Amino acid sequence: MKIGLVRHFKVDCPHKVMMTSKEFREWSEKYEHARILKKKVNMSGIHWDICYCSDLERAVETAKEVYSGNIYVDKLLREVDNAPFINTDHLKLPFPIWHFCGRLAWFFKSKSQPEDIKGTRRRVRKFFRQIDWSQDNILIVSHGFLIFNFIYELFRLGFVGKEVRRVKNGILYLYEIPDYKRPFQYHPKEKEKEL
Repeated sequence: MKIGLVRHFKVDCPHKVMMTSKEFREWSEKYEHARILKKKVNMSGIHWDICYCSDLERAVETAKEVYSGNIYVDKLLREVDNAPFINTDHLKLPFPIWHFCGRLAWFFKSKSQPEDIKGTRRRVRKFFRQIDWSQDNILIVSHGFLIFNFIYELFRLGFVGKEVRRVKNGILYLYEIPDYKRPFQYHPKEKEKEL
């Protein structure tokens, strides 16, 4: 059994170098509706039996480029929101600081974030509980930070594949369950510590 993870194509949404929290929020909203930059994706010659996709337009458009069958669209596959970790109208910070500190706030369960690490991991497990595990090759088209969390859960379940520090746009990340664990049945380790 193989699971393929693809992050949507790169989004054409330039940003300022320095931003206030308001400008970062405005850029994030603009990013949601910006056009994507399509490219050829190496799908490793695998016949994908089924494809699940985030309901956000950039992911849907990407899924249509890499998969020719019926696509199951699911809002559980949406990106983890990255809100400003502080609200400031006067202080400008570099764009990467807004991203990094927002993710740090997510990790430490800060109230500044709409969803924290526990919520994201629960959402990933909820999605895994509802998919069709009888399929041999499952393709999931989603978003960078959520894919990072999918990889974490796949490793917990015994899948093998590449460890990824930064999920790139339009790249297939492949994970397999070893032969000795087949047929695979999804049993989340809910009682284990979240991290």
